[in-house]
Amino acid sequence: MLKWRATFLTLAGLGLAILMACSGSSSGGGSGTVPSGSMNVHLVDGPISDYQEINVNIQSVQINSNGTWITLGTPNKTLNLLTLVGGVSETLASGATLPAGHYDQMRLVLGSDNTVKLADGSVQPLKVPSGMQSGIKLIVNFDVAPGTTKDVWIDFDAAHSVQVVQAGMSGQYLLRPTIWAFDKLATGSIQGTLTDSATSAGLPGALVYAEVLDGSGNARIARSTVTDANGAYTLDLLPTGATYFVVSQPLTGTDTPKAYDAKASDGFALSEATPTFTYSAAFTANATTGGVSGGLTPVATSSQSDRVNLFQSLTTSSGSHLFLVRTTMATVGTSTETYSFTTVPAGSYSLQAVRSTLNGDGSTTTTTSTVQTGTVAGGATATVNLTL
Repeated sequence: MLKWRATFLTLAGLGLAILMACSGSSSGGGSGTVPSGSMNVHLVDGPISDYQEINVNIQSVQINSNGTWITLGTPNKTLNLLTLVGGVSETLASGATLPAGHYDQMRLVLGSDNTVKLADGSVQPLKVPSGMQSGIKLIVNFDVAPGTTKDVWIDFDAAHSVQVVQAGMSGQYLLRPTIWAFDKLATGSIQGTLTDSATSAGLPGALVYAEVLDGSGNARIARSTVTDANGAYTLDLLPTGATYFVVSQPLTGTDTPKAYDAKASDGFALSEATPTFTYSAAFTANATTGGVSGGLTPVATSSQSDRVNLFQSLTTSSGSHLFLVRTTMATVGTSTETYSFTTVPAGSYSLQAVRSTLNGDGSTTTTTSTVQTGTVAGGATATVNLTL
């Protein structure tokens, strides 16, 4: 049985636990003075294809010091998260002065102008749960040393931050943020190019994941991106001290998507001494595609959000592992909940649902379904139901 052990938590209201190894320590200053440092905060995003825009109104970014919230920046602007990919970022705070010392909580305070632009061009409200009215809270682990500047990057992963709840013939769109935070000095990157093995042409718009394996050999996504027009990609902001596998199941084009068989790299151990690697690979097109879909039970409540992960066994130098090749948010109806993957190369897959539940104390509990297997055949949609 595959056990999902995510080291990131999806925010369904208050709470996001992110543990980070950050360098630096606090130290004393002159007599009668409080030593200070400074902080820059930047916002980036992972890729998504279900929406044209995800617009989030960010009023301010704050950090907590001994129970007091310090405002680091007040952007007071609505940002389309889907533009913050491929090396593009938005600065939320620049050179903000704050007392040197240890910090364990940040938050993004949101306004009311939050929307999603659907594939058909219509714009719908993106509702913020009442539990997040005081801000999206991030539990972090920062040490700010006197006279230094901490460079913090927040990855607002839009692909896993919008939950669709059907209401009659229309849908409600709820913000369920999934966020990572990084100290830029403690990260590295992997870059390369994905190509078609038959033509050597680059594969544009392909999803690329950096995945890590836990102690039981189970994979999770640490970072994601999409290839550019030439098939090139960069997976940046990868915390050092871990081994990453580059995984992709390319799907290119929109009107008539072309699917490729999935492939995983060997592991790349990122460290302070070797923080960067290059991995390029050629992929084989698979004209035989189908789909897999099903239901989730019991249906998620208003305090819950679900995503479904599609795994495939891929071989690396360290052996075969179940890697994530696709992931999607489930859609909640009035009495049913469903998910769907389309244009999937024929083959054998495993599926698992991951549910995040907001508790009364603001913490989040993650539960998983039993892993179910399914076989995708050409022109057919396999049905795999999942129970949480």
